[in-house]
Amino acid sequence: MSGQDLASFRAPGYQDLPDLDLYMDQVIGVLEKHLCVFFGEEKALTSTMINNYVKNRLLPPPVNKKYNRRHLARLYQLCILKSFMQLSDAAALLGALEKGATPEETHERFRAALNDAMRNVFSGTRGKESYPDPVEKALLAACETAACILRARICFDEARLKETPEKAEKPKKEAKKKKEEKAQKKSS
Repeated sequence: MSGQDLASFRAPGYQDLPDLDLYMDQVIGVLEKHLCVFFGEEKALTSTMINNYVKNRLLPPPVNKKYNRRHLARLYQLCILKSFMQLSDAAALLGALEKGATPEETHERFRAALNDAMRNVFSGTRGKESYPDPVEKALLAACETAACILRARICFDEARLKETPEKAEKPKKEAKKKKEEKAQKKSS
């Protein structure tokens, strides 16, 4: 995605997340699609991570091994925040954001801050949004950090491609080859 595309990025709304109970592998698949903007080919979420989040009470336990929209929203938020901050700090920020709010309201507040942050970072302009609440200010700053890290990664990739296009493509080809080999092993 180009910087211009990312300036108009829109995080999934609560209503955009599946409204049915999913098994862990399905949860990972759904969230990988939404998180690929931030993580690319890198794994953003694993079953071990989800189990640890439940064990450490960062995520409510599944019901009959199934996860719902509330779980998906919380995992989306955690994945973005944990990419640059301590998991305990991410959980504290989300906990403060959740006070007196429904899971849907919490996710929509997170989504609005992330959308504003992406627009701010990738368009190079500050929006007119105001966040008088200190928790919301902290959330916007956190989301801007995630957007800045993404922008730095994109700029670095572009610089690497300009220097030596053949070297830059080599890791991507190797990763693709490993992925294909892994898929072949699974199907065998």
